[in-house]
Amino acid sequence: MNIGEFQEALFAKGREAGFTEMEIYYANGRSVSVSVLKGEIDEYKNAQTGGLSFRGLIGGKMGYSSTERLDQESIDYLLEEARSNAEVLENEEPEELFAGSERYHSLNTYSPSLIGTAPDQLIEAALSMERIALDADPRIDMVRRSATSVSESDVLIVNTKGLNCHRKHSSASASIYVLAKESKDAKETVTGGWFDFSLRSFDDIDVEAVALTGVREAVSKLGANPVPSDNYPVIFRNDAATSLLSSFASVFSAESVDKGFSRLKGKLGEQVAGRNISIIDDPLMESAPTSKAFDAEGSATARHELVKDGRLLTFLHNRKTARKAGAANTANAAKGGYKGMVEVSHHNLYIAPGTDSFDEIIRDTDRGILIVELQGLHAGTNATSGSFSLAAIGYLIERGEIVRPVNQITVSGNFFELLNGIETVGNDPRFIGSCTSPSLKVGSLSVSGA
Repeated sequence: MNIGEFQEALFAKGREAGFTEMEIYYANGRSVSVSVLKGEIDEYKNAQTGGLSFRGLIGGKMGYSSTERLDQESIDYLLEEARSNAEVLENEEPEELFAGSERYHSLNTYSPSLIGTAPDQLIEAALSMERIALDADPRIDMVRRSATSVSESDVLIVNTKGLNCHRKHSSASASIYVLAKESKDAKETVTGGWFDFSLRSFDDIDVEAVALTGVREAVSKLGANPVPSDNYPVIFRNDAATSLLSSFASVFSAESVDKGFSRLKGKLGEQVAGRNISIIDDPLMESAPTSKAFDAEGSATARHELVKDGRLLTFLHNRKTARKAGAANTANAAKGGYKGMVEVSHHNLYIAPGTDSFDEIIRDTDRGILIVELQGLHAGTNATSGSFSLAAIGYLIERGEIVRPVNQITVSGNFFELLNGIETVGNDPRFIGSCTSPSLKVGSLSVSGA
């Protein structure tokens, strides 16, 4: 039974059982992935995951259920389970199904041929990246992981009030992770890696560039030492800046604000960052991997400026938080899978790029630290207070040039203060996930080292 047939049969039988309103949330994903090690296939996976959640109003109460199977037995189970828990669940506030938005943007996020990429092509690409990396530099001691994958996903939200939202998404990726030593007998080892993707065709990925970039990332860290503890101008390369922004992205959620988990509470309309900082959530970007035309509640998505020229304009809302705050819904409802509860999250959150290139930012720095990797982000950040203290890897800059790698340092500060202390915003955002930042130069941060 396909999803369309299942939904029709479920709603028909649900009406017979006394359900007055019903909704399904269906999510399905398929992926083919390959990883190689020492010239051999280390792992090959052809996986399919997903299922369906159901909610229905019966006797004036909303009940819930879910299943992984689409068959007649599952229909009976879903209705009985939803009816049973509707009788015992105490809802904090009445729930109502959403009839849908007036208009939805059209996004091209699906390439039907991508999942059909030949397994042999994925295997050969992974083996090729491993060979290229090992041949590129004698200091590469081992390729710990060389991997390729293709995937597609399907999301459908349908209810009896007229909502009918469907999207499909596909992507391909290639990644490598290597270990480097100065010599075979050396005790010091460093790691590095790289990743790239395409939303259209695996052929679009330059696997040689992925391998060589991963090699450069690793060998450039050899011979690293700490720097003296001090306050330094700090440049967060785009990937490190993205990691930092991602760790604090929840402060823009109305859910976090309402619970007192964001220092931005009560600051709408106020200046919360430097005038060179604008922060945007744009789910309609064609080239970003997490773009979508509707959220987890079926609301049409749109571009929203959260911070413009340093001024806080809005928080991210779903229907519930918008209603509670008396604000406009930004269509940022999210679910952690088909069985997940509806929460609030960003789609494509990013700091708007500036005009300076990465190389220009380095050239304009007389002495400072370039950070390319932040570690311990889960334990070392506090989204409520904004404080962070993170182990970091990077490079020392002197007279506008990178002079040597740096390790065993800790960078500390406060995210909210950092937003006001950014001197330069780079022009180099790299959209590979749901959160993105260009490179950022901060005037002064505490760096603990030797």
